[in-house]
Amino acid sequence: MFFKLIALGAIFCCALATGSVFYRLHNAKPILRPQFTELRFSETWRSGRSDRSLLARLVSANHILWVAVTKDTLHVSPHIPFNLMFFAEGFGWDHRVPGRTILEIRETEKISLGTRVAIRYRHRSGAEELLELSVADGTGLLKALHEIQPR
Repeated sequence: MFFKLIALGAIFCCALATGSVFYRLHNAKPILRPQFTELRFSETWRSGRSDRSLLARLVSANHILWVAVTKDTLHVSPHIPFNLMFFAEGFGWDHRVPGRTILEIRETEKISLGTRVAIRYRHRSGAEELLELSVADGTGLLKALHEIQPR
């Protein structure tokens, strides 16, 4: 009986991981970090959190995010395998923020290994979200975000 429960748990986890891969592909969300063109800023294995939901406020992403700023968009997503099994969606770790939707950018504090930057932006629905990122090169991120933010 014990081995049947273990097998059922393994099958459930595999099904959940597979379902999350199909979900990400269907919604044009990356599984692996894409190779961006016209990159203004890029760092990997960074930390962050969002205020998207109560669960997102409680669980931060510690050293699992990649952050990229292209010519007009901020991209934030967890590295594989942390983007599987719907963790990224549940915890608010996946973001595609067009520069024109950014409302506010500010440095919140210096931390031991870099800078914490807060980005407030507006969704298409009109709802606002606050994304906080901890990066090594805070000055570089702030500069890149100000370049894509409308004046």
